[in-house]
Amino acid sequence: MGSSASTPVPVVSEKTTYTPSRRDRTAVELLASLSLRAAPTSGVTLDQIAGFQRAFESDPKAKLAATVLHKGDFLAALTNRATAISDQQVFNVKLSSEGAPVTNQKSSGRCWLFATTNVIRIAMARKYNLEGFELSQSYLFFYDSLSKANYFLESMLSLVDEDLDSRLVNFLMEAPENDGGQWDMAVNLVETFGLVPQSVFPESFNSSNSSKVDGLLTTKLREYALELRELTKSAMRSLEDLEGKSYIEKMEIAIQSARKRKVEQMEEVYRILAITLGTPLKPEESFTWEYYSGTGKDKKFNSVTTTPLEFYHKLAQVDVSKAISLINDPRNKYDCLYSVEHLGNVWGGRPVLYVNTAVQNLKDVAIALLKADVPVWFGCDVGKSSSSTLGIMDTKLYDLEGAFSTTLGMTKAQRLSTGDSAMTHAMTLTAVHLDSEGKSVRWRVENSWGEAACDKGYMLMSDDWFSEHVFQIVADRRSVPAHLVKIFETGTPTMLKPWDPMGSLA
Repeated sequence: MGSSASTPVPVVSEKTTYTPSRRDRTAVELLASLSLRAAPTSGVTLDQIAGFQRAFESDPKAKLAATVLHKGDFLAALTNRATAISDQQVFNVKLSSEGAPVTNQKSSGRCWLFATTNVIRIAMARKYNLEGFELSQSYLFFYDSLSKANYFLESMLSLVDEDLDSRLVNFLMEAPENDGGQWDMAVNLVETFGLVPQSVFPESFNSSNSSKVDGLLTTKLREYALELRELTKSAMRSLEDLEGKSYIEKMEIAIQSARKRKVEQMEEVYRILAITLGTPLKPEESFTWEYYSGTGKDKKFNSVTTTPLEFYHKLAQVDVSKAISLINDPRNKYDCLYSVEHLGNVWGGRPVLYVNTAVQNLKDVAIALLKADVPVWFGCDVGKSSSSTLGIMDTKLYDLEGAFSTTLGMTKAQRLSTGDSAMTHAMTLTAVHLDSEGKSVRWRVENSWGEAACDKGYMLMSDDWFSEHVFQIVADRRSVPAHLVKIFETGTPTMLKPWDPMGSLA
């Protein structure tokens, strides 16, 4: 286990002639040059800057690049034409039907909820012969925001003995309310609160443009956290002389006392959410879903009275609790279970769990699911080597070397270790193209940025991009190799720190 793959150290013996690698030769040459002249200073000197400028001015390719690229988006100008032409939306393994319409999360970070509901709605549309059907992402967003507020405040109560300026408390204070999430967090929401059609709880301006309500709740939650910390500490002071109770028992009494105030705080959170998002159904509250099934002359009116939890359990066609997360994190040991400290939404709910494995296993499982006509939820770093205008994610999309005479050389593990990469977006796989040997070549991706973005709402992902920038897929455990399922079900997770990139929220 480590932050990157280990590199064998060459063993040189009397019988071995060791030829230094290019990196070794560069280091040797640098050391030799230092003995011939004064060592460079730690700062950037004016002489150095003058040398940089002379080198730039004498480089005709760099000068041409500057003339062309300073006028606009340099990445758009450096799009590799051959790559853009070869990345065609043509596939030999494709779902029999995809979701419609293309969903749009707009100015919010709810991609993980959109990916979740996009997976479920495909199964429902097939079962009930639905056209233009969406589940309510806003319903789940309301309860996620409410649950995250409670999760944060409970975390603050559990950390009352931590210094306010500790790294842990500081990190949790950074974003106590945010839109992002993980698959297991979606499972918690669906299992606890159920599902409803979008027609029953539609979008509001603030669910589609969430930054202001997130900002208001973030400020209030920080305020609440300080208040709960002080209430708990005050209660502990009053319990100092209580005999017959351990420190832990006294702390539990103090926290229970502070929770009375927390209930009042949560009522304020609910009020803010209800004002900005609308008042959602309670999980066991009845509603009537009216819809058409079929098309044209065969279109038929239907009406079902149910509750959000009944809707999920009896109508949704997908049991989200059966699905597990496979990740590819080359920093850490494969065939092991991982989790992240203080990551969740529903307090006491299902923890976020990942089985770490080789990226080819992620591909193999995804291919098997698509062949079985099942869409695949996945998480990735969407900003790398991608164009939302073209709808392409391909490591060869931009010719940086041609313009800048440089390439990007970090490995996947190094990008994770240095903060250069993390899981930033969740989407859905709906097709794959396989070569004559059954190996994946390219993938079709359903996004949630609206039909005007990408290629009518869909993206094409090259297989190499999958290897480099996909971190997670979700699959029903019946479609996952048995040894990986066993790790998920019986393994003891290695706990990653809250600031680990595997704790980032898609």
